[in-house]
Amino acid sequence: MFDLPVVVVKGGQSAVDFFDDNLKRFTNSRVCSGAVNTLQLLEDSPANVVITETDVGDMSGMELAEAIRDIDEERGHYTYIILIGAVGHQTVQQDSFHQAVDALTGTKRVDVLEHLVLAGGRISRQINGLQENNEALHQLCTDLRKGQLLDPLTGMGNREYADQALNDTIRQIESRGGAVCLVMLSVHNYEEVKATYDTTVAGELIISISERIQNLVRPLDVVTYFSPGHFALVLMQPTIEQCTADCYTRIFDGVRLKSYTTTAGFQPVTIGMSICAATADAGPPNPDKMIEFVIGNLNESVRTESIIVHHIKPE
Repeated sequence: MFDLPVVVVKGGQSAVDFFDDNLKRFTNSRVCSGAVNTLQLLEDSPANVVITETDVGDMSGMELAEAIRDIDEERGHYTYIILIGAVGHQTVQQDSFHQAVDALTGTKRVDVLEHLVLAGGRISRQINGLQENNEALHQLCTDLRKGQLLDPLTGMGNREYADQALNDTIRQIESRGGAVCLVMLSVHNYEEVKATYDTTVAGELIISISERIQNLVRPLDVVTYFSPGHFALVLMQPTIEQCTADCYTRIFDGVRLKSYTTTAGFQPVTIGMSICAATADAGPPNPDKMIEFVIGNLNESVRTESIIVHHIKPE
């Protein structure tokens, strides 16, 4: 425990001068004069414990503690801060004080300083270890999500799968001709159902709609659960003229003109459908632009109760 990084911040006549001999027991200890030097040191090399007086000359101990917290937040580190000296009762009652300072001791009780340092070092190491583990778990979850192509609720492909299918279809029309067609279907009252009931009922509604959509499309059409309340269909057509509202009215009406059974009873749905189609006559279409078009037109589809179609044509 004695190798933990400790920084002692001194002002003029320091109340912790007596602690110099004890510091030699902490092989990784450093002494700073003033707040600016301390902050520069901590920027380069973080500490587990910082001991500071209430006045270190160029800054108050409280201001220094708040500045250290800012550095910690940027770095994802935790420093245990011990403040030595007299602090007013009103200051101690403030939330900002407790957010910045971990321990407070008077100049007449500095005999407990070594115990505070050891306890603070233990706490700091535990918190920093937990933060490192949490960051590693977040990274692992991110990596798993990137490699996962299936939506666990519906069993369909997810957004990553839709992106992959869209790019694959664009490459196909580049070599074989034809048109790529992206259809976005939104369940506009999805959030309302979730708020009225719960995520279980909302999930049952989505599963029923997903099954309905799969019964309405061709076997080779790609159907994905793109995002909460949104389905994306990726299709390839011989010509862009076959990517019209009339061609997909059967799917649109087949989904929206139906109530779906859940444990909370029959649920009506409000559906929007938007289509973006393109050829490769003037180069490969931009998949991000296609997604932007279909998502951007969903509100208009709901408002007009019709399918909104956008064709990307060569300039």
